[in-house]
Amino acid sequence: MPLAAWMATEIWHDFAEDAPVTLIPVADGRLEVYAGGEKLFDRKAEGGIYPEMKRIREIKQQIQQLLESRGS
Repeated sequence: MPLAAWMATEIWHDFAEDAPVTLIPVADGRLEVYAGGEKLFDRKAEGGIYPEMKRIREIKQQIQQLLESRGS
């Protein structure tokens, strides 16, 4: 759970309340990240590893693109 909280802090630091993001810590150490209803990250699907900074930057870029496409 601490990593999920850290990821949330990273995302909301950059996007504040504009970020349509939901982080869902799931049983057995799973973690899923959704933005605008689209799944951006699923720890189980990505081999059970927590994302490194490079992957977190990719997730943040996807969020930015989503916001831009919505005209925020």
